[in-house]
Amino acid sequence: MKTEIEKKCIDAIRFLSIDMVQKANSGHPGAPMSLAPLAFALWKDHLNFNPDDPDWVNRDRFILSAGHASALLYSMLHLTGYNLTIDDLKDFRQYGSKTPGHPENTITNGVEATTGPLGQGFSNGVGMAIAAKKINAYDKKFGNHYIYSIVSDGDLMEGITSEAASLAGTLNLENIIYIYDSNRISIEGSTDKAFTENVKLRFESYNWNVIEIDNSENYIDISKGISEAKNSSNPTLIILNSKIGFGSPNKFNSEKAHGEALGEDEVKLTRKNLGWNHEPFEIPNEIYSYFSKIVEKKKKDYSDLRNSELSYPKFNLNNKWINDLNKNPYSDNISTRDASGKVINTIASQTNLFFGGSADLAGSTKTFINSSTSINSSDFNGLNMHYGVREHAMAAINNGISLYGPFIPYGGTFLIFSDYMRNSIRLSALSKLQVLYILTHDSIGLGEDGPTHQPISQLMSLRLIPNLNVYRPADYFETIYCYKKALETTNTPSSLVLSRQSLTTLEIENYDDIEKGAYILKKEIDGQEIDLILIGTGSEVSICLEASKKLKKENVNVRVVSMPCWELFEQQSVEYRNKVLPKNVDNKISVEAGTTIGWSQYVGNYGASIGINDFGESAPGDVIMEKKGFSVENICNTYKKLLER
Repeated sequence: MKTEIEKKCIDAIRFLSIDMVQKANSGHPGAPMSLAPLAFALWKDHLNFNPDDPDWVNRDRFILSAGHASALLYSMLHLTGYNLTIDDLKDFRQYGSKTPGHPENTITNGVEATTGPLGQGFSNGVGMAIAAKKINAYDKKFGNHYIYSIVSDGDLMEGITSEAASLAGTLNLENIIYIYDSNRISIEGSTDKAFTENVKLRFESYNWNVIEIDNSENYIDISKGISEAKNSSNPTLIILNSKIGFGSPNKFNSEKAHGEALGEDEVKLTRKNLGWNHEPFEIPNEIYSYFSKIVEKKKKDYSDLRNSELSYPKFNLNNKWINDLNKNPYSDNISTRDASGKVINTIASQTNLFFGGSADLAGSTKTFINSSTSINSSDFNGLNMHYGVREHAMAAINNGISLYGPFIPYGGTFLIFSDYMRNSIRLSALSKLQVLYILTHDSIGLGEDGPTHQPISQLMSLRLIPNLNVYRPADYFETIYCYKKALETTNTPSSLVLSRQSLTTLEIENYDDIEKGAYILKKEIDGQEIDLILIGTGSEVSICLEASKKLKKENVNVRVVSMPCWELFEQQSVEYRNKVLPKNVDNKISVEAGTTIGWSQYVGNYGASIGINDFGESAPGDVIMEKKGFSVENICNTYKKLLER
């Protein structure tokens, strides 16, 4: 039985959420209204946190996977002493506020993950749980805590959730406790229209422990359920049967409470119905005092365990790994996926904070660390992750690993399958996470697998994502220095786009130039006007070099520019960019085995782009490359056509 003050605290959570949404005239009040008792139970009895040190390493992690219910999280952060004032709550969903419509980890202290796209937070939590188990395997003083999340009907409908839940069960991640807000309402109404599965049986089949709680208003039963979950040797899903919009006389248990403000009249009726006799955003001092006592106990536990003295090991990697790679013998012809494999293995030999795997393609993506074992349910010491054929979950799980700290995770698949995980890649960028995407088989050059596996638009589509560095190295050394830059860029994810076919090792004058995104690989003849600039990426750079040799015999003065990373090039000074691609040279040709859209910014109004804007074919890689125009002859002919204009 909850006491009177506990009832008031729960209602305070409800009405702060209601008032935020109502003032903004935008948001989702229904879930916070029904989940206030759960939030109270979790923060009061279970969640280990310290608002004065929100990033301490052994805190419990709470993820609001149902990110649309952000008002609930902001209410709890405010009431428990985080740097979130009443004025911040009043600015809910407003420009530049600390309380955006969906939680963002880069904006609000206490928000562990950027959520909103459903299923992402669920999967981030699996990554955090893996990271906690892994750091604990290295040092027992770390990782001793739980990963909590509130997940919704919509979360469980998304396919990414099935992918992540299956892996979590396989790995026996008993440090996961998720509460499923089973209110059976979605935007279109009752979930019976599209979601009638037996969730309990589904998660039990994934090897999860499942607990059911019938009354979402009984915070004591909820707290007992969470305590029971802590005794499980498997991840736990607590199914909480709730009623959306609890307390609203006319919108209770209806989709009308889900995604819009209740309206002034309904808010007044709800206040009367629940006996909340306070103005909007008015919280009695006795409620603040009660929450303050909860927080003081949390802080005492924090101090008793000397948590302020704990810090994760740092990812410190000097350039020894580069020197080792430069010394090791290599072939004059090597695919960039094989070069990447050498890099990954060399880095992993010098730190155990760099790990990852692939979506069941390690042999093809060269992402396996040969010197290490694989992570499994009984041993998290290994550096190899087996994600199974689960591209989307792999990316979201790696986001969780990166959010957790102190690891740099990577995930590998074919470039064509980056479409499967695009939303998670986008959230890597939005969340400023250092995640590496190893994307191999980067063009029609992969050959016989045909157009189902040959990427056309994928490379350019990745470049459209803000705060994502997309690298397409042209040889062994470009691959090394693209990795170097990716490891040094801590607030930006990186996509390394790599070839299946072998590429000629280039003669590069200054390796540091690679990190500028574009550089002059082959200079024109000094003292003469530049007739043509060829700009290539990846496997097409060597074709540009061969074309320049042929054109030189025809007295054409050619500069060849390698452009492994657009984003880095755009970060350089105007002087440097104009030096590499002078504006007074009209004849520029870009050569890249992907869509030509976007290249006009570099070739200008008078240049041309050689690319591919249709689907590929099933044929040997060298054959299809030539048939689609990636040849010395076509480059030379394209230049001649420019002269005819």
